[in-house]
Amino acid sequence: MNKSGSISLEETLSERIHQSFASSPKLLAGVSGGPDSMALLYALFKLNIEVVGVHINYGLRGKESDLDQELVEGMCFEWGFECCSVKPSSKEAGSENFQNWARNERYRIFRDLKEEFKADAIAIAHHRDDQVETILQKLFRGSGPESWQGMKVFEQDLFRPLLDLSKQDILDYCEHNAVPYRIDGSNLESKYARNFLRREFKESLEGFFPGWEDNILRLASFGSLNSKAIEHITDSIVNGSELELEGYLDLEDDLKISVLKKFIEKKVKDVSLSRGMLEELVGLAGSQPGTEIPISGETVLVRERGSIIISSKNSNDVTSPVKINEEQIRIGYQANLLVFSFNDQSGYSTEYLTIDAGKLQFPLTLRAWQDGDRFQPLGMFGSQKISDHLANRKVRSSEKEKALILSGADGTIYALIFPLAQGNGQLGTISELVKCTADTRMLLEIKYRHPE
Repeated sequence: MNKSGSISLEETLSERIHQSFASSPKLLAGVSGGPDSMALLYALFKLNIEVVGVHINYGLRGKESDLDQELVEGMCFEWGFECCSVKPSSKEAGSENFQNWARNERYRIFRDLKEEFKADAIAIAHHRDDQVETILQKLFRGSGPESWQGMKVFEQDLFRPLLDLSKQDILDYCEHNAVPYRIDGSNLESKYARNFLRREFKESLEGFFPGWEDNILRLASFGSLNSKAIEHITDSIVNGSELELEGYLDLEDDLKISVLKKFIEKKVKDVSLSRGMLEELVGLAGSQPGTEIPISGETVLVRERGSIIISSKNSNDVTSPVKINEEQIRIGYQANLLVFSFNDQSGYSTEYLTIDAGKLQFPLTLRAWQDGDRFQPLGMFGSQKISDHLANRKVRSSEKEKALILSGADGTIYALIFPLAQGNGQLGTISELVKCTADTRMLLEIKYRHPE
C-alpha cells in the first residue's frame, strides 16, 4: 500500500467516527492481536481517539495464546491506551458449540466492560471480506433476503468502521506502518465454516467467477429493499397492536413468515425467533379464536376473531378473592390497578364506574369471574352469564380471563370490571341492582390507576 493508501484507511476511520458520533468518542476496542484489530488500534492511536483495548485469551493455543496477549498489552502501553485482558474458562462451554459459546462470551465481556468504562461503543475490526463471508453463510443456511443485509457499520453498540476495506487493504496498512501482529494458526484450519470459506471456497471461485465478491455484496442492497417492502406490507395490515387476518391470510406462505416476524419484533424486545418457531406461529392464523402460543417469557401470540395480537400470559394480579370493607374505601383503597373511593357528589364519567354505595352489602369481594357466574347488567330485566356478556362487549378471548367481578356479602354481583388491556375506553358494566338514582346519597367510584 502506498502512502495515499495508508492515509485512506485513517480517513475512512475518521469519516465513520464523524458520521457515527456527535463528538470524539471513547471506544472499547476488541483486540485479538491479529492484523485486523491491530491495524484498527493503531489507526485509532493516529487519530488520537480515547480507547480501552480488550483482549480475550481463551488459552486454546498455550504459549501462542499468551504471546498474543503480551503483544496486545505491550502495544496498548506503547500507544497510551488502557488495556484489559480477560481469560474465560473454556470449560464453561460444556457441550455447547465452542465457536458459538466463545462469541457469546466475548460480546458479553465487551458489553460488561463498556458499561464499566462508560465507553460510547465497542469497536470491532470486521472488514469487507468478513461481510462477504457473513452473507455467504446466511445464504447457505437458507436465511431469507431480509438477513442478506449483513453487518452494519453501527449496530446497537457495535461500531465496525472498516467494513468498506478489504483484508488486503488492512495487511498493506500494517506493512506500510510497521504495525506488529500475530497470526492465529487455527485460522488456517478448514474445520470451521468461516475458515473453509476463506481458504478453499473463495480461492476456487476466483478463477471461475471474477468479481463474484462484489455480486455477493450487492445482495445487501437487495436485502435492505426487501426489508423495507416487508415493513410496508406489515404496516398496511397492522392496526395498533393487532395484525389483521383479512389482509394477512391473502399473503404467500413465505411472506406470512416474514410479516409475522416483523410484527413480533416491533412489539417485543430482544425476542429470538427460529424458522421452525415462525412456521408454528404462522399456523396460528388457522386456529380457533383464543388459541395462544408463547413466544418469549410471559408473552404470547393469540388468535382473536379477526386478528392476531400479542398479549401478556399473566391472567391477573388478583389470584385469590380480596375482601374490601367500608373503612378501607373511606381512606382510599387500591387492589390490582383499581382504585375504590366514595364520593357524595353525583355525576357520571366514562373514566370510572359509578355505583350507589347505599345499595351495597359489605364486605365486598373482588375476584376473578368463574364459569356459571351471572349478573343483571345495567338496563336489563333478566340475568346474563358473565361469559356471554364479555362476548357481547367484544372483549378479546385473550383478555376475558383477566376480567374481575365485585360482589357483596351475599354473593350478589355488583359489577363486572374489564381488563385494563382492553384499551377501548370500557371499564366494565355495573348491575342494574346498584345503579344510581335521584335518591342516591353516596357513590362508590371504581377507577383504573394506569401504571407508570
